[in-house]
Amino acid sequence: MSTQTNSAKKSLLIRAQSVLSDVTPTFEKWAKRSGFIRAAILSPATTSDGDFYYTTDSYGFSAREMALLTETKEFWLGTLSKAFEWQCFSRDFGEIDKFDGLFEDDILSQINKIFFLPFKNKENPLIFVLVELDDDDDINLSPASECAVTLKNIVEFKNQESKILAKFEKNIDTGLGISESHLYILSLKLCIDEQLSDVEIPGDELRNFVINSITENAQTVVAPLFRAPNCSMAGKNGEIKVALFAKDEEDEQLLAYHASRTLIGLLGLKATKQIALLKAGDCPNKKGTIAFLTQG
Repeated sequence: MSTQTNSAKKSLLIRAQSVLSDVTPTFEKWAKRSGFIRAAILSPATTSDGDFYYTTDSYGFSAREMALLTETKEFWLGTLSKAFEWQCFSRDFGEIDKFDGLFEDDILSQINKIFFLPFKNKENPLIFVLVELDDDDDINLSPASECAVTLKNIVEFKNQESKILAKFEKNIDTGLGISESHLYILSLKLCIDEQLSDVEIPGDELRNFVINSITENAQTVVAPLFRAPNCSMAGKNGEIKVALFAKDEEDEQLLAYHASRTLIGLLGLKATKQIALLKAGDCPNKKGTIAFLTQG
């Protein structure tokens, strides 16, 4: 096969992946569109303390509930089969008690069914979790193969750096026509620490994974507050980086208030009172703005 043919095939593959990335929904949008009330993706993580699964994508769960789902790889792969098929655990068959400790007590008592779907990798799968409570409507499940393909695409295209940078560059170019970029850090550290204060997470490495995942979910929730050309991106250690463009000075207290109200469902009313919006400076150019958003 010629080099030219290989090059053409590679070009077509890249183009197809780009198109697929553009049409693939976020996990939140897909879960909402599917009529789910509580859904999550558990992903494997290897740390110096062992092999675990923790929540990387979530819809309808609080930060504390996301953290509670953290368990050993041995537990999850011993509880579920590796088959890429729907696996259901029902209260009617006395199967819910084995998940004691992974859900809040008041939620556990209301759970009617829990559905699981391993996907993406047979030996080290990701796990889709779907919870049905007593008061929920019956969940309408798509065929397992169809759902697994969608979930695989969501995971693979979630953090495409090239797409994120392209979007930032376009927005920042527009924003700098309005004003220099006003840089902020939305700090959720105290809120998250409070939510995790009584959740046992083995080791600092895994705890940091959980905190970063909660921060990413929080960024998804608050992103609509910072509409284009403004930009926001999850950072490390419970921080969300924000670049705002406005001729008039921003009301930082008002912005922090709106962010805290938006995050009540994820972080709780009491914890969100500890949210802080910190001014990090101003930047007159695109390069510095992108560096602030993407570094750490």
